[in-house]
Amino acid sequence: MNKQKLLIVGGGGMVGATAAYACALRSVIEEIVLIDRSEDLAWGQAADINDAMGIDRNVVVHTGNYSDINDDDIVVITAGAPQLPGQTRLELIDVNAKIMRDIVKNIMANGAKPYLVIVSNPVDVLTYVALKESGLPKNRVFGTGTTLDTSRLKSYLADAFNVDSKAVDAYILGEHGDSSFSTIETAQIGEVPIKEYPGFTEEMIDGIEQRVRDRAYRVIETKKSTYFAIGFVVSKIVSALRKSTHTVYPVCSLAEGEYGLNNVVLGLPSTISSDGVKILAGYPLTEREKESLNKSAGIIAEMISHLDKAENC
Repeated sequence: MNKQKLLIVGGGGMVGATAAYACALRSVIEEIVLIDRSEDLAWGQAADINDAMGIDRNVVVHTGNYSDINDDDIVVITAGAPQLPGQTRLELIDVNAKIMRDIVKNIMANGAKPYLVIVSNPVDVLTYVALKESGLPKNRVFGTGTTLDTSRLKSYLADAFNVDSKAVDAYILGEHGDSSFSTIETAQIGEVPIKEYPGFTEEMIDGIEQRVRDRAYRVIETKKSTYFAIGFVVSKIVSALRKSTHTVYPVCSLAEGEYGLNNVVLGLPSTISSDGVKILAGYPLTEREKESLNKSAGIIAEMISHLDKAENC
């Protein structure tokens, strides 16, 4: 029986390489394979990470190709055109949908049945593309969704209240983009509702969703791309896929009736384990949050419809 390994398509780029580095540092898996159209760049990234592992070597990182993919391997896809300063994630849709289809065809060419984790943007729409192109069960194909957005929210609230971020119970849900929304109304610090927590002021959460969105754009403006945070998020997701216990993250996968949504992919609280991903039905949403969820779903559904029509033309 083949040992489960992690393969990163786009592993030569900053997001892919940083994800590989985070996974290696955290020892979430024993073998990491970088696949990239620039073989030299992928080799350099793999060699650099391997050099870091030399002092405490328990992970092997090397380059490879699509033929290395076996059943139950975890394939993370970070390849695609980058988001430019001032550009929305949805503006990347046409070019990156084509790239995604080509990548998934190559992944599935040898008949293996891996897990696909999509990072490329717009992640919600591209996860839908990957699911349809792969023909894999929906529990095996999902994207990072709003996990990074949620990390930004939790980090901000932890700083505001001077607490460990693990004590913050709040999510960003919906599109990984401008229609995302928070669960701030029902957020808690420990077991205490956020508005009852000592030191709370309305200014702390006023416009918090826009602050989270703006942070991503600000990072892109200053350093051209984000990679440290999303790399760490990937390492947490890969770790969750390796365990029999269920970890909850707001990743994006195909909704088929959950929260009244159908045939759309967006960030929702979901369990991740060695069984794959499953949307956590029944997470309590306020009326405002339900309205925001439906609005976000509508935007993504429109983009999916656009792609479906373009492909059938």
